[in-house]
Amino acid sequence: MKTPSPIPEGPSLASLRRASVMAVVIAVVLVVTAVLPAEYGIDPTGIGRRIGLTQMGRLKQELAKEAIEDARADSVAAAAAGK
Repeated sequence: MKTPSPIPEGPSLASLRRASVMAVVIAVVLVVTAVLPAEYGIDPTGIGRRIGLTQMGRLKQELAKEAIEDARADSVAAAAAGK
């Protein structure tokens, strides 16, 4: 009869720390180079401008401002019509 093989050990604490640090570094790089330019038009590195994300983010911000202004105008008009 064959004896069962021992359960293999998981990754060491040092390798888990190293992987976690790398994941955080990658996440920060992605936020700074892609998310900030695309979502908010903020481009601290200049990469977003080169690949068109900054323009997209600025357009998105302008459209959001216009939508807020339109909603305010509609609510004012509705309030005036209701009086």
